[in-house]
Amino acid sequence: MQNRLGFFLVSAVLVTALLGGWLGEPLSASAPLESETERLLQVFTGALAAIQEHYVEPLSTEELVESAVRGMLRTLDPHSSFFTVSDYNRLQEEQRGRYYGLGITIRAESPGSGRVAVVEPPAPGTPAYKVGLRAGDVISKIEGQPIDDWDLNKDVIPHLKGPKGTAVNITVERPGELEPFELTVIRDEISLYTIKYVFHLDRNVGYIRINKFSETTGKELNDALEELDEEHLLGLILDLRDNPGGALNQALAVSGRFLRKGQVIVNTRGRSSQGREFRAQTGRSFDYPMVVLINRNSASASEIVSGALQDHDRALIVGETSFGKALVQTIYPLEGNRGLALTTGQYYTPSNRLIQRDYSNSFYDYFFSREVTTTSGGEVHHTDSGREVFGGGGITPDEQVSLVSSSRLVRTIEREKLFVEFVNKLMDGEIRSGLQFNPEVTPENREELIQKLAITDEVLGLFKTFLQGKEVDVTDQSFEESRQVIENKLQQKLFLNLFGDEESFKVALEVDPQVLRAIELLPEATALTHINIARH
Repeated sequence: MQNRLGFFLVSAVLVTALLGGWLGEPLSASAPLESETERLLQVFTGALAAIQEHYVEPLSTEELVESAVRGMLRTLDPHSSFFTVSDYNRLQEEQRGRYYGLGITIRAESPGSGRVAVVEPPAPGTPAYKVGLRAGDVISKIEGQPIDDWDLNKDVIPHLKGPKGTAVNITVERPGELEPFELTVIRDEISLYTIKYVFHLDRNVGYIRINKFSETTGKELNDALEELDEEHLLGLILDLRDNPGGALNQALAVSGRFLRKGQVIVNTRGRSSQGREFRAQTGRSFDYPMVVLINRNSASASEIVSGALQDHDRALIVGETSFGKALVQTIYPLEGNRGLALTTGQYYTPSNRLIQRDYSNSFYDYFFSREVTTTSGGEVHHTDSGREVFGGGGITPDEQVSLVSSSRLVRTIEREKLFVEFVNKLMDGEIRSGLQFNPEVTPENREELIQKLAITDEVLGLFKTFLQGKEVDVTDQSFEESRQVIENKLQQKLFLNLFGDEESFKVALEVDPQVLRAIELLPEATALTHINIARH
């Protein structure tokens, strides 16, 4: 299960970004201690013993020790981190690319609430699909227990996951249903795909979005390019926005798929002066133009890929300056199925750019108050063709394109879930319009319906009346100013219900300024490709 929306985005970066850049297999953490270290540890054990015996309230020794380890790591850098048993298990699941559970993508119904909403239609064949769970369903109880005050990661997710073949009983509240109902779901193996969206944007221009890097990403990319008929591509947009990183070997596999064999992908430097250089092992087969999309939440492995493709003039980079995480973490297993992610080096791009942002001021500022890096003040380096690129603070795009913030009206509608409620009423016939919005979808009529079904002026008028009935502060002016976004959001929800998540996502891209600019820049990317070909 994964949380990809709203207020969980930052935590995803904080947790997953530190996984990017593993160096091979985990190492043992059982090396002998120096005698001075052993002596000083007596100070720790003495303090622990005093707390256990004399503190005003009894405390868990496990929590005390784990907190002490976390405190020690906080004196090092922002990404060295301690994994509890549950964190370490989740880490291993993500890197293996599978887990045992229901096969649903969830988010908390509201901040601080344990109740969770299903945010995407379950994939065919998953346990959730077999019992009829839908996008918009809210899980309010597990095994008959209300989960309002449960913690999402510590309580809800572990209760929904479990061994293959075991059952979990959930209580579901569904929009439009008067009463909650019970479902028994049999857990099964769920694949955690890292490439969810693969399609053509326009004729032979392909689009691939990589959500993170796990042990299956390289193979998924090969499959995606085959699906797009790579030989006939006229351009490719590789979307790494909000991708917090992952396994280093998969960043190498993805980069190597687009570079020439032998080209440097990344260098790492650790405590010893001798670094390690990683080069493309296979090399690309075709020379179509590329644009890579990044934003401020693209971190670690995403920065390795975008930096390598930029330095070798293989792609134009579009969007926002990336997160700036270039600390190499090596995972050390600890006692009791716990783990330690320890910084053992730093990344440098092929042009010798350091990706890592400065964190010496404070870790809080590093994560939450960072300024967007601009070209001024950054270290100047050069790509293979001599283009200027900048280091020391993430990957700076060739073309800066920021997303436009939603209006207050749109934020209100989304917060109150009124887009979803209106579309559900429209499809159920509670709100009547001149078009039928709940047709039977078959393989034969699917494409025709995708082209035909649209949010008309009549539907927008009905929606405005609906909002007024919900006492939303909406005026003619505020509605018209957000008209295009409102129309797109309604179309997204409609297509999500009728055709699934991918068609809904395609609708969202139609008003995505970064994607639209990437398409416009394909001729420039083509010129860059020609320079690249001529040089070799």
